[in-house]
Amino acid sequence: MRKNILHVMALGAALALAGCLGADSPEEQLKSIEEMQAKNNPMTAEQKSGLEASLAKGREALAAGNKEAASAAFGEALDILKKAEDTAIFNKSE
Repeated sequence: MRKNILHVMALGAALALAGCLGADSPEEQLKSIEEMQAKNNPMTAEQKSGLEASLAKGREALAAGNKEAASAAFGEALDILKKAEDTAIFNKSE
């Protein structure tokens, strides 16, 4: 019985970790970007220009069929949006 519980727990942990670390497709990343942009978190001018540049680069690469480059560019955009979101949450807590 104890061994079965440990197996279930190990499987659950492995699946959770795989879900967190699994690479999203560029299309899924773009959807996440659009959802985060809808939150309208405040961003600096530098963040806004970096976001626009990353999105343009990612969309161009995606249109050209280069999913690796698109994913990298969208990853940069997500990083910018996550940082802006974290900053907004921190500022609200004060």
